[in-house]
Amino acid sequence: MSSRAQYFNARSLQEIGVPPLESGVDGRGVTIGFIDYGFDILHPCFRTETGRTRFTCILDQNSGRELDGRAIDQLIEECERTGSRFAADAQYDPHANYFGRFGIQAGAHGTSIASIAAGSPVAGFRGVAPAADLIGIQLALPDHHWKEEDEFGCPTWRFWQPESEPVWRGWRSYDEASSIIDALESVYEIACRHRAKALVINLSIGAYAGAHDGCSTVERKIADLAHRGPDGSGLPCAVVVSAGNAGIEEGHFGGYAESGRPFSFTWRMSRGDKTQNKLEIWYRADVPLDITVAPSGSEHKLKITPGPTHSIVWCGTRVGIADHAPEVRPPLSRARLLLHPPYVPDHLWDKETGELALNVQCSVAGNDAALVHAWVERDDGLANRSTLYPSDPACSLSCLATADGAIVVGACTSDGSAIHPFPPSSLGPHPWTGTRTAPLLCAPGHRIWGARSKSLGFSKISGSSAATALISGAIALLFQRLIGNGAPPALSLSELLIADRPQDRWSPRFGFGGVDIRHILGGVAA
Repeated sequence: MSSRAQYFNARSLQEIGVPPLESGVDGRGVTIGFIDYGFDILHPCFRTETGRTRFTCILDQNSGRELDGRAIDQLIEECERTGSRFAADAQYDPHANYFGRFGIQAGAHGTSIASIAAGSPVAGFRGVAPAADLIGIQLALPDHHWKEEDEFGCPTWRFWQPESEPVWRGWRSYDEASSIIDALESVYEIACRHRAKALVINLSIGAYAGAHDGCSTVERKIADLAHRGPDGSGLPCAVVVSAGNAGIEEGHFGGYAESGRPFSFTWRMSRGDKTQNKLEIWYRADVPLDITVAPSGSEHKLKITPGPTHSIVWCGTRVGIADHAPEVRPPLSRARLLLHPPYVPDHLWDKETGELALNVQCSVAGNDAALVHAWVERDDGLANRSTLYPSDPACSLSCLATADGAIVVGACTSDGSAIHPFPPSSLGPHPWTGTRTAPLLCAPGHRIWGARSKSLGFSKISGSSAATALISGAIALLFQRLIGNGAPPALSLSELLIADRPQDRWSPRFGFGGVDIRHILGGVAA
């Protein structure tokens, strides 16, 4: 089965211009590394025509276990001999320690994403680059870490006693996660060890709290890897990052405070929310902002004074914690708040709406001014999301999407002749500089077919994760052509992807638009 029209996921392939397999452009010689959750090594999407694995390596950060291609092939043979998954799952279970407390729904995320980018032709399905080599890094980063919760949903600060332990050692975030840095280093090292000719790293992950300035430890590592190829210092590498899915979550606020003109916004949450809520306020000012927080209609006003983490106490009850660090990342300062709705006293909730509305006011002293951005941390599940009012969908990017050199992908829909908004997809530009590189471009992200883990079948997913996988596969095809030509291209990879696009046609939602990889390949060949 080789013609695109024969595949049931042909539409998503056609929309980004994937050539038919007869063209020989299939990602051969290129490695795609996926930093994600759950790769089903038994799914036929990740096996060759002879039944061998296409995974060069699976590294599970949770156990520290690394399975190379030979070990995976042995597990495949044993599972086929016994007619059971047991042998493979005992070594690496794609559903073990899966992120989220709400169970597996459409299967493991990593399985779906890897198949969209590079699944083998099987059962009427194919990925964009079905001959690429694969590396899977299973993150040891459950969502309760960056929400500052334990595995049961209880706040990690619940038993923190400031009197005996002055420094609280929480405040973990995606953009400073050592596990992501380790994963980036590992996937590059594995690709080099196995003599890959080019590497595409797919990051269909992300959260929203963070500075969004490109200077976090994770973003600096992304930038380092993304510049390895162009500066000639190592294996050519592209890092493809999802823009995020916060476009309609009302989770970003942007404001400007001037002397004598304070501003305020409202942080809202529902009484039915049983998960912790996290708000980060970042600002650029010469002096610390005066930040106060108070429940609507209440006298319980809290001033977030500069200093280390301290308790938020209302009516004698500790409901959360906060801190305020001037110039924590010069020139940016930061205030953070964690609030657990189940701990908030009953009388502070609005009896009619069942909401808690917190008024957050920011002001500056003297003749100073401050540019302010606030982000609510990602919280999966509609009933658990807190919101900001007024909110602005612009600058609602993932905290990893402002890394220098990253190829940031937003999601769209298409009717075959034009692209249309996929409302959940996050919007750019960079909040502090207005730089128009995030998103760089967009790809279909609504109801995209991918492999379903622990089955022989497939299911649909939606979001910028799927769009990012499509572009990762397309870049593998482009790398294959560049490797075949031998001579380095005159333009960078990003420039090749948006060549001939007018610079004034950038959109905060679509970037420079969709991709026709066949057209780009034709330009490279010429």
